[in-house]
Amino acid sequence: MRPALLALTGCGAGEPEALSAQQWHELDALADGHRLRPHLHARLIRGEIAIPVSNDISLLWQASYRENALYMLAQRHALKHAAEVLAKAGIRALGLKGTALAWRVWPAPAERPMRDIDILVAEAQAPLAYRVLQEANWDAPQLDDTALARLAAQETHLPGLQSADGLMLEVHAHAWASAPLSGLAMPDGDDDGMMRRAGFDESLGIAVPSSEDMLAHLVIHCAVSHLFNTGPLALGDIDYLLRATAIDWAKFWRRAERQGFTRAAAIMLHLVDRWRQPGAAEMAGIPISIAPELIARAEDLLCQDPLSRKDINAIAGLRHGGAADRLGDHPLQPRSISQRLRDVPARGLSIGKSLLNAQTRADGAATAAMARWLASD
Repeated sequence: MRPALLALTGCGAGEPEALSAQQWHELDALADGHRLRPHLHARLIRGEIAIPVSNDISLLWQASYRENALYMLAQRHALKHAAEVLAKAGIRALGLKGTALAWRVWPAPAERPMRDIDILVAEAQAPLAYRVLQEANWDAPQLDDTALARLAAQETHLPGLQSADGLMLEVHAHAWASAPLSGLAMPDGDDDGMMRRAGFDESLGIAVPSSEDMLAHLVIHCAVSHLFNTGPLALGDIDYLLRATAIDWAKFWRRAERQGFTRAAAIMLHLVDRWRQPGAAEMAGIPISIAPELIARAEDLLCQDPLSRKDINAIAGLRHGGAADRLGDHPLQPRSISQRLRDVPARGLSIGKSLLNAQTRADGAATAAMARWLASD
């Protein structure tokens, strides 16, 4: 089902020729897990899917599109409110990922689901941003200034804030931070530069990263921060960004080499070229060669079972030479060592069951292999 799903989302939309009714439902379940139903509905309506889709499946896609259209309108209203509150307090904020892409480069915002609203502010202003949003009726854990400053320094984002309508927003102090596996280094960050280079988008009411900053962020988010488990939406983000904006490719590759994400960018652009936008790799002038088996491994991981991500990551941690499950506490839930140790048997049982599943075991091994390859950049 994995190649079939990638084919339906892009330029191979006529490839899955002989799917049974059961296979269609399996394909739809995988699409739903990766939040692709709205996009598939839009592609079907535009005539971009060249094979017949059963009526019951197409109705599920249509309902998901309509539901997400309403949800995106609510999120845009919440984003506008948050941006106004922060601007009034003198805090400059940037919209990240879907927040900046759905309304600006996708054919329709309803095609691009968002779990939450992501905004980036300067690390020094992150605690204040959290406070002023709380005062504007965004609900969030009560933390003192010391805790907020520590979280802003150590974590990618502060605890999520919830609007009165139940919409979630994350205040990011960094575009990216910690690595997904022990011992895996992250590319060097440039949060201050991203803030400087951003431009204000009047239609959204918030600043957005430059095209090159956005591309770098999308590449690192999918390939390095999440080791390709973000799903095919990641390819759509890059595809539509490249169609809507211009990239100075020489400058981009110099930056990738300097910050250490050349391999991540190269493989993501090869995936976009193969599944979304033929010619993208040549247009980008990718400066390194990528073995075909690496590209195949990455595209397979893009469509892994979303419900198995945690165990896949744990298996990858073991294969990568670290622990399957870290005993480190969540910053907001300090517990004693004995309390944390009591959770180990349950996690061990879950990982043990996953090790018996051939696909999950293979995905864990593939994830570890990709991590090792990326680490040598």
